[in-house]
Amino acid sequence: MIDNSTGICLIHRRYGSIEFNQDLVSGFLTALKDFSIEFSKGSGELKVIDMQVFYLLLVFKEGVLCTAAADKNDDSKITHKALSDIIDKFHIEYGEVLKTWSGDVRLFHDFESFIDDKLQNGKVAEIALKIPILKIYEKDFLKMRKQISKKGLVLSENDLHSVQNQKPAWTSKRLPTQVITQGFLDKDSYSIAHFADGFHTISDIAEEVGKPKSEIEVIIDDLDDLGLLKFIEIK
Repeated sequence: MIDNSTGICLIHRRYGSIEFNQDLVSGFLTALKDFSIEFSKGSGELKVIDMQVFYLLLVFKEGVLCTAAADKNDDSKITHKALSDIIDKFHIEYGEVLKTWSGDVRLFHDFESFIDDKLQNGKVAEIALKIPILKIYEKDFLKMRKQISKKGLVLSENDLHSVQNQKPAWTSKRLPTQVITQGFLDKDSYSIAHFADGFHTISDIAEEVGKPKSEIEVIIDDLDDLGLLKFIEIK
């Protein structure tokens, strides 16, 4: 949470692996000339700044900016509501304090527990990541995941990228070529289809084959319509 008039970070909470210097971010945001102008036109509006690796979600109300660094898979609507609720509660408890505030951020430490509860320690907007997987891979994939769970581990999104560089042998399986000869898929789509191995998101596939995400989505939809595909959820 940032005081808009001074740019001072009032409260900072960290839950996940995203790292940034809160004081530098505070100064950066308050230094943007059109930032204050834009937000002064309304109250409670959501603004999103793409930081490439993550998003900064911003909500401004009555001189206080509440911002969250969110993973790109998080639900922005849920985050927006949580940030708005946090600012509303903050103004109820500290609205009068801010009018004569001298800059001592220790006054706001008691509010940290409310933020933690409202954001569920950073998990409030987490949504399961849906990964496309061809049915010819599903049995082997589930067997691998079961072996991982027996070790007390859970397959996470971070694990996907490490596996992409060293694929299991079963990912060499191929769909029957009849799907090409019978006109269900062209050769390009047939080749791309095999990236749906449980380790690549649709965005990953698009990046790897150098095609727009929208084109990959069409191919995935076609595979789904043909009954060749399923989706698995990774949290």
